[in-house]
Amino acid sequence: MDESAEQILLRVEGISKRFGITQALDNVSATFRTGEVHALMGENGAGKSTLGKTIAGLHRQDAGLVTIHETNGSLRELKPGSLDDAFEAGVRIVHQELAQCPNLTVAENLCLHDIPTRAGLVDRRAMADRAARLVHKLDPGIDVEAPLGLLSPGRRQICQIAASLEDRAGASHAPRLIVFDEPTSSLSVAEADRLLEITRQLAKDGLTIVYVSHRMGEIFQVCDRVTVLRDGKFIATSNIKDIDEPALIEQMIGRRIEATTRRTKDAAAAAPNATHDAGEAAALRQLIGGEHHAAGKPMLDVKCLSSPGKLRDISLTVRAGEILGIGGLVGAGRSETLDAIFGLDPKASGQVFVDGSPVDLSSPRGPIAASIGYVPEDRRLQGLFFQLGIDENILVPFMNRIAGALGLRRASREKELVADKVNRFQVKTASLASLPGELSGGNQQKLLIARWMGKDTKVLLLDEPTRGIDVGTKSEVYKLVRAAADAGAAVLLVSSEMPELLALSDRIVVMCNGRLSGELTGDDMTQTNILKLATADEVVRRGA
Repeated sequence: MDESAEQILLRVEGISKRFGITQALDNVSATFRTGEVHALMGENGAGKSTLGKTIAGLHRQDAGLVTIHETNGSLRELKPGSLDDAFEAGVRIVHQELAQCPNLTVAENLCLHDIPTRAGLVDRRAMADRAARLVHKLDPGIDVEAPLGLLSPGRRQICQIAASLEDRAGASHAPRLIVFDEPTSSLSVAEADRLLEITRQLAKDGLTIVYVSHRMGEIFQVCDRVTVLRDGKFIATSNIKDIDEPALIEQMIGRRIEATTRRTKDAAAAAPNATHDAGEAAALRQLIGGEHHAAGKPMLDVKCLSSPGKLRDISLTVRAGEILGIGGLVGAGRSETLDAIFGLDPKASGQVFVDGSPVDLSSPRGPIAASIGYVPEDRRLQGLFFQLGIDENILVPFMNRIAGALGLRRASREKELVADKVNRFQVKTASLASLPGELSGGNQQKLLIARWMGKDTKVLLLDEPTRGIDVGTKSEVYKLVRAAADAGAAVLLVSSEMPELLALSDRIVVMCNGRLSGELTGDDMTQTNILKLATADEVVRRGA
């Protein structure tokens, strides 16, 4: 593709970066044009975020150059690993994880680096004016003097973007290129749509946006070009208008994946986005532990589950071998329902039965003892122990089950179990003692699933099980979820991705304002019907 020097704002040439034994980037070269939204795509661990952080000066490359065209036409080489030099050249980054102080106001958060003063005292008027000048370009409705923690995740993300737009004193350039690293991964559909509007507007204003995301719909909705990385290597750069989703996926993972299909009653049904024959289906059931529960038997019974301000009279049943999806909008009570079932809500009342036996909900010990596994929405804050190794993360809930006499740990048995799970669930790691933070997002998710999914699991609670992972790893997770159900577990699934919810679920119940607003089965399971029930003003019961 011919590109004039005038079009190109920033160029990376021969970038290589190694972390320990992992080659994160291997001789990667790419160009980024003025005023475009340029996607970086690839599987987890492909090097997307590493390249974005190298451009922004957060990582120091082992080899290669990052150069940017100055406004006067000259070419400037950015200092490797210098955040200050990149900032001074007009390069910014907006991180996936919100790096903010929720107890401070919006204005205080945006001015922490350079608090305005007058006569030695904090000038709060100047602080508010500066914050409003930045934030109100993107969302005039945000009160900059309100505590940041009271804002929705979408508006907090907007504040983080606003902070990147500031031209600090001493910088030779206002922002010219911003790296967005998974900016919508924790946002609702409406919030994500608003962020995409902001992204397009920034590009129209002349900024270059480097957009790292796993969400295919966003890429085709907002981006002009896409660069694909695989195993740290450059694969291709394409105009969005010249490539379709199957071709893009094939570039990312090296093979073509079939379209998502609805789950069927057949236990050996093909997994969404992948196909497998009877032999593979049998291998997956063996992975989970075999068919250990009679299909169709009521396995999870929830009766009159309530929690002040969160849940109202939730009753549902999930049978062995069944995947029951929970639909609804953000804040409807879906995650809160799973938390209560797992004993994480001390104010919850009601009853939960597993295989006919009551479960003690006073703490997670009761649900764990009843063979309930829980993969929570946020693996970083709720799921994994980042100070413990991979081995300890898998073993934590079950150490007492495999302990020897007097409760002493059996190192050989523990090592055997961990190695088996890491191998079977294909968690890519340098060592069983590695920390979860050393893994890609997809491998962190598989590690969490590996902890809870096994032959003893009777009930599996899944809250957004594919959030923040690439399309290839999604396919693997879909297979595992179906394999768990095929092996007889009762699966309760929360997902904000409608195609995922529809593809995996046998039935769907929908929540609105903390209570069940309806049930959908068969041909009634459509996005339209889910949204109708999710926005219902009054409870409407539907069911078989």
